[in-house]
Formats: sequence, C-alpha cells, structure tokens
Amino acid sequence: MIPKFDRHKADLDCQFCNIAWIEDSGFSPEQLRNAILNIEDINKDRPKAVIKAKSYALILEHARLAIDKEDIFQDKLFGGGLIAEQRERWQTAVIQEHLSREAEENSLAFLRYGSYHTSSDFGHTSPNSALLLAIGFPGLLERIEHFAAQPSLSTDQQAFYEACSITLRAVLAFLRRLATAVEPFNPDNARALRQLTVGRPQTTYEAMQLLILYFFIHEYVGGTRVRTLGRLDVLFRDFYRNDIESGRYTRDELKEMMKYFLNKFWAAKVPYDLPFCLGGLDAEGNEVTNEVSYQIVETYNELKIYSPKIHIRVSEKTPKDFLCLVLDCIRHNNSSFVFINDTVAIKALTDIGIESQDALNYLPIGCYEPAVWGVEIGCTGNGGVNLAKALELVFTRGRDHASGERCGLDTGEITTFLDFVTALKAQIRFLSEKATEYVIAIEKHYKNINPDPLLSSMYDVSVERGIDVYEGGAKYNNSSMYFYGIATLVDAVAAVKRLVFEEHCLSFEELGRILCANWQGQEKLRLTVQSYEEKYGNGNKTADELAVEFSDYVASLVNRKPNGRGGVFKAALFSIDHCFFFGKRTMATPDGRRASDPLSKNLCASTAMDRNGITALIQSVVKIDHSKFPTGSVLDFVLHSSAVSGEDGLEAFYGIVKTYLNLGGFAIHGNVFCADELKEAQKHPDRYRNLQVRVCGWNAYFVNLSKLEQDTFIRQAEHNE
Repeated sequence: MIPKFDRHKADLDCQFCNIAWIEDSGFSPEQLRNAILNIEDINKDRPKAVIKAKSYALILEHARLAIDKEDIFQDKLFGGGLIAEQRERWQTAVIQEHLSREAEENSLAFLRYGSYHTSSDFGHTSPNSALLLAIGFPGLLERIEHFAAQPSLSTDQQAFYEACSITLRAVLAFLRRLATAVEPFNPDNARALRQLTVGRPQTTYEAMQLLILYFFIHEYVGGTRVRTLGRLDVLFRDFYRNDIESGRYTRDELKEMMKYFLNKFWAAKVPYDLPFCLGGLDAEGNEVTNEVSYQIVETYNELKIYSPKIHIRVSEKTPKDFLCLVLDCIRHNNSSFVFINDTVAIKALTDIGIESQDALNYLPIGCYEPAVWGVEIGCTGNGGVNLAKALELVFTRGRDHASGERCGLDTGEITTFLDFVTALKAQIRFLSEKATEYVIAIEKHYKNINPDPLLSSMYDVSVERGIDVYEGGAKYNNSSMYFYGIATLVDAVAAVKRLVFEEHCLSFEELGRILCANWQGQEKLRLTVQSYEEKYGNGNKTADELAVEFSDYVASLVNRKPNGRGGVFKAALFSIDHCFFFGKRTMATPDGRRASDPLSKNLCASTAMDRNGITALIQSVVKIDHSKFPTGSVLDFVLHSSAVSGEDGLEAFYGIVKTYLNLGGFAIHGNVFCADELKEAQKHPDRYRNLQVRVCGWNAYFVNLSKLEQDTFIRQAEHNE
C-alpha cells in the first residue's frame, strides 16, 4: 500500500458533500422507509429492541452503498435518518401516553422562561472500542450466542440476545457488501474488510477501518451520537508497534494512514466535532503517552483541521514535551484541544460510587465530561439549570419577568442578606428538582424509546445479564445536570450584599424595580456596580467565598441522587454556549448585566470582569472543589499571541496550564489571538475563512459565528491586551 493523501485531499475533503450512491446496490430511500414501517407493523407486539434490530438489519443489508475510490477507508451506507425517525416516533408515543404534562412544562421552562432544560439523552456514549478491537464484530457475535444458549432465560433476555444477534449478523453482511463493492478499486481495502468479517483486526490499518465503520454505523445509521472514539494512543499502540517491528509498514506509511483516518471525520463535519483522547493514566496507574500520541498530534497539526477534537488527559507522569507539543499547536491557531486533570477527574468519579480501577480508565466524552470507558452509560447531556434565572425569580417572587407567568417559588419579602441567600438557594433547589424529576420520569421508558442492541453487545454487564444498556444494563448507568452562569450569580449576589445590605444605597424592592426596568435611567448606578471589586475571577475574598458556597450547594443538590435507570446523577459546572441562549431569556442582574446579555461562560469571569490577569483568575477558580463536579467543569482562557511567543512564551504557557491543574482545576482550554485580528476578520470574512476559535467544547471558524458571539470574543480579547 502506497497511499497518496496529499494528491487526493481536495476530493477527500468533499466526500460527504454529494455522495454518489450506487443506485443498483440497494433499495431506494422510499422503499427503505416503507419497509421499516412494515417491519414495525408486522412486529408491533414484539419488544422494541427486536423491531429496531430488524430495521437496522434491513438498512445494513439492503440500503445503497457508495465507494470512495480515492480513500483507503470505506464507510458509506444510506441510513437516511430512518432509525432516528423511528426513535422519534417511539419517544412521541411514550410522551403522549405517559408524560404529556411534564413535557409541556419542560418545554415552557426551556423555550419561554429559560429557567432549565432537560431531555432524554442517547447521544453521549463511550463505546467499548478496546473490546471491539480485541475481538472484532465476529467476537461480539460469538459472545452473544454463548450467552443466548444459556438455559432458563426469561422472555426479555431471549429478546435481548435475539436483537443483538440480528444486528451483529447484519453488520457483518454490510462489511461483506462493502468489500465486494470496493474490490475493483482497492483490493487492499477489500482484504481488510473481509478480515473484519471473520475476526479481529490484525494491523493498524484494519484497526482504523474498524473504528471508522463502527462510528458511521452507530451515528449515521443508528442515529445517535458516538461522543468519543476512545483513547487512540492506547487503542493503536500495540498494532503500531507490531507493524513497525514486523516491517509491515514504515512510520511514514503509518503517518500517511493517520492522515486519511483523521481527515475522514473532518470531512464528515460531525456536529460539535467528534472527540478522542490521548495521554493519562491507565487502569494500573501507568502513564499511557507513547509514540502514537506524538504522531497523532503532529499529523493533526499538519492537516490544519479542528475536528476531530482532542482531549488530553494530564497526570503527574505526562511528559512535558508532549504537553508542549500540544501547546505549540494551540498558540499557532490550532486550538481544538482541552486538558483534563486526571487527579481531579478520578476523585470525582470515585466520590459518586465508581470503583477506583474503573475511574482510572475514564474517558472525557462530548465536551469535557468524564465517563468510564466501555463500562458506563453516562448520559452527560440531560440538561441544566440557569442560576441567573433563579436570581430573577427571587426579585419577581417566582414569575418569569418577560411573560409574567409563574415558573418558580414565591420566596416572599426579603429584608436581610440571609433572607436573600436562603430564597436564592430555594429557587435553585426548585429548578433543580423540576429538571431532575423529568429526567427520572423519561428514563424509565428508555427501553421503549431507544433500545440499542449494537451498543449493548459491547458492554460486558449488559451481555452477561441480557439487559439493554439503556434499560440499566451497564455497570454504571448515570445521568447529569449542569449549572450555568456561576460568575454571573456570584457577581450579582456580591453586588446585592454591598449595595443593599452593607451600604444601604437602596432597598431590595427598589433594586428589583430597577432590574425589571433593565437599568433604564440608572446608568450611573449600573456602572458603579460594575466597578465593584467584589467580582469573581480576581482573587477577591468575598466573591471567592460566594463561589465556594454556591458551587458546593448546587453539587449537593445533584450528586448521588438516584436517577431512573438504577444509577445516580452527576453535577457539572459549565455552560458551553448556553450562556447566550439562557442570557436572552434572563432579565437584568444586579452585577450590571443588562437584560438579554449573555451570562458568564463555563468557569470564566463575566466578560471583561477579570481585571487582575489570568493568575488571579486561576486563584479564584481553584477555590471551588472541582471534584464535586463529576460531569466536569472547565476554564476558558484568552491569551494574546505575544504572551506565548518564542521559547520563553511556550514555557510560560506550560506554566499556566500546569499551575491550574496542579492547584485542583478540572479542565482548561482556550484561544491565543489578538483583538485586531478578530476585528479584521469581522470586517473582511473572506480573508479570514480559516481563522478558528475555541467556542466551548468545540471549535468553529470565527467568521461563521453570530455577531453577538464574535463581539464577545473581541471584547474579551481587548480586555486581555
């Protein structure tokens, strides 16, 4: 094999733009849809898992194929979103029958009031890719058939094994179809595909092809998200070494393969970017960083892509030169990386009941959320609570300011600061309970909404017990709840404390009227409040103590609370880009923020309110006990390029990241740019189409952001200069 990636890059980048489906290779889209509806009708009295498996099999065995002649990997099958449509039908039926009132209430809370949001979550998974590469699809099928042959199985167990068997046999049929179709164009690819129909992968090339196939089957046919490819430097390490030692491939050839592999996911334009992980400790406590880790980062940087995104697990043993390699990428505008603190993440997981050896083998999934690799169904996207809205509800006595409708508690008259804090915590508790109640209620119906035989076949406990992973079949079946806008909350509470209860400039009721009027006619007062020194992110004692008090409180509301699948809830303290959505639905706040302005993002200070530099910001953030947030927390940084240039700059950059992690921060990521560059990009987008920014847990081209988002980045960059 002598692949030539650079020669075909233009075509490879566009391989998902206008897919040339082979018309005579399978059913038309309409035939597929009708056939699936027929399967549902004929099997309406059978378990949903079996119906889904038969639907899956129909697509895998009869949908149209496409071949990428210039690629060395194949993946294309017309799924048409049909399994996702099926899931939506089933979920709609469940909600209409069991949860119509709760769903309506949940929709109002999210879309109208902006107080909280919750949903079912089937899109944050960390499949057992290590097992898949160890035994392949044939091994998974053999294991299913072994357990299916046990005596005295219940009817539900029989249905589970039947569904898994149908699905895995169909996957193998799909691989054989692909092998036949690609044979005339790439015999090496055909041989690799045929190997995967009879056993485990034997080479790095086959391992890469297998991971690609699983991802696209799960996501593009199954219609739910794979939120990590796994720890690639662990998965590929032994294959890579064997290929080098045997002389099968050279390092240059393996690097060329890696270009094709990474570019496949870049070309697919996976929403919010597809993550994978490098570095960190293994289940025995050894650091895993190896030659593959370095090669992946170097290749990724050469490609100038930002998806897949890369999670870097950092332990005390992670080599400095590897971290500096990543930091060098970031300071040269390839910022699709996040650093995760092994010490904090592992403690956070063990504190909510995960065994130590399992916790050592966690994966960050989605944006930054830890889950045990191939053992936990983490459901890390169930929803969250708008902390600034809870503040609004204290002033409005439980009514949404915009609509006048009740969506919180009437916490009564406020006469002391203690009254205020007590009322605020009551509102937060109320919103948290409403949010978790809906998650618990809908989780009890997961088996009839989204059974997943393919994913279940990869989970040991699920296979051994004969229970679908979404029915509670994993070893850990956990859920999540986020809390948004911690800096907005802290700054607002500190402002109320000083303005109303210490300096007695006005009464609580008077402040409430000013906020309801969006500071109209009170610009001098608003600027005075903004100038207060009690702002989160500056090492201020009052603000830091409030951050600790409220972060501890929200964590206590969620962690270890039983969910609806035999697991527990795990708290998170980050917002991703919800700071814009929820900010639009939140009235003015006492920190000087106007109505509809964004809330603070993640663990950042409110925009331009961190006045003492990144060292002071870090000192504030690490006062919070981040091990109380097992679904994660993250600090965003914005640094000027001059601050990290040259060898001294790289050393300083390393010092910032390591200081934050050593002091107990959970995760950190960010951007290196200057305000002038962003302003020019806003004025002349055609000249800056490749300028990327770290948005939240993913990257984007700056020119593709909304003006509000662009302005927020510009304002923060100006503030840092």
